Amino acid sequence: MNATEERMAGDRVSSRPRLGRTIAAATIGNFVEWYEFAVYGMVAAYISASFFPAADPTAALLNTWAAYGTAFLVRPLGGLLLARIGDVRGRRSILYVSILMMSSATFLIALVPTHATIGIAAPILLVCLRLVQGLAAGGELAGAVAFLYEHAPANRRARTVSYLGTGTFLATLAGSALATLLTAVMPGEAMASWGWRLLFLIALPLGFVGIYIRRRVDETPEFKAIRAAAEEAVPRTTGLWTVLRENKRAVLIFVGFGALYSTAAYIGFTAYLAYMIANGMPRGTALAINTIIGIVLVGCIVLTGGLADRYGRRPVLITGASLLVVVTIPTFLLGGSGSFGLGLVGGLLYVIPFAVYGTPSYLSLVEMFPPSVRVTAGAAAYNSTIILGGFSPLISAWLAAVTGSSLAFPLYVVALSVVAVIVLVFWYREPDGESRMGSARDDLKNAQ
Repeated sequence: MNATEERMAGDRVSSRPRLGRTIAAATIGNFVEWYEFAVYGMVAAYISASFFPAADPTAALLNTWAAYGTAFLVRPLGGLLLARIGDVRGRRSILYVSILMMSSATFLIALVPTHATIGIAAPILLVCLRLVQGLAAGGELAGAVAFLYEHAPANRRARTVSYLGTGTFLATLAGSALATLLTAVMPGEAMASWGWRLLFLIALPLGFVGIYIRRRVDETPEFKAIRAAAEEAVPRTTGLWTVLRENKRAVLIFVGFGALYSTAAYIGFTAYLAYMIANGMPRGTALAINTIIGIVLVGCIVLTGGLADRYGRRPVLITGASLLVVVTIPTFLLGGSGSFGLGLVGGLLYVIPFAVYGTPSYLSLVEMFPPSVRVTAGAAAYNSTIILGGFSPLISAWLAAVTGSSLAFPLYVVALSVVAVIVLVFWYREPDGESRMGSARDDLKNAQ
């Protein structure tokens, strides 16, 4: 073992007692992002009434969801620009930038005047702030996964990264719970006028907490080693397009199975809730089911997070995708029954395989790419799939309108699941344990 590798190993060992703080630092940014995801969906009707003309409520609501989707359109750009910070300046650097942008933009949404006050400037400002959120989110996840992955012990990387997924859905639960609470305790007129804005104001103090936590953690051992090797070697510049060209096969493979995750996540907290309500279930009952299955989902991620460490990434991914092929349609059939018990069973039937699929999907964001470019390449791959997730509400509404079937969107998710299984079986090849642990060593040799 050379001096550089010894520094990397020593840093990894010394970081283990601080792993809890590292997990918190990585998770807080994703928490802010998914918190906003949840509250936007819960108060979409109020946003629609505030920022878009009221003459056509249906068109206003569609415009609200379109504004929501614009953030996902610029995520690939954010991934390319911000993620390079993670590969060039350090994993910790991108975590600072992304949380500052995300929390500030979310906070400012609460301050935008209504359409009645400033006219067309209101929806324009909303869209601009959504674009800033999209740019920030574009590099956040890949940077956070790389940060956790490189700090974690080699035999517990899946378990460590699973906490990122846990924090993600805890944020969704928190956003949904707060929105539900405010709706229940505030008069309808007050909620529509200003109450919904309180949910977005919370993002700023959350951002300050995140910045404080992230200032108290170290850079990852692997990035320190890569930086040390680069200082000893002849300088070599790797441009964005070079990164993408050299990793295009891995990016395309990830898109093939990662599109399922980004779309399936929408079902877990939004599509299933809307489907139950549309089929006659009282809103309060449907929200209760949604909360329960959200809690179960978080628990399942915790329980299944270590499976990919024990059995490998590929078998767990194939199992999760195959189960989603089987359970998605029954989930919606049960949810459309109007029964609390059947609706709950349907939701539980869905979230268990989704939880199984989630952690190795996150891992693949960094594990499929060389350490020196893994944030950039991982962000490009993930954000190519997240566009589907961001526009899932519009895709769902369009499919239902075109086909006349409320099961059109679930069938679409089944199709994505089938594609994922095919890609995983025939093209995905996970690195074995030795190559995963040696990836940084190989990358250092290449740098030298």
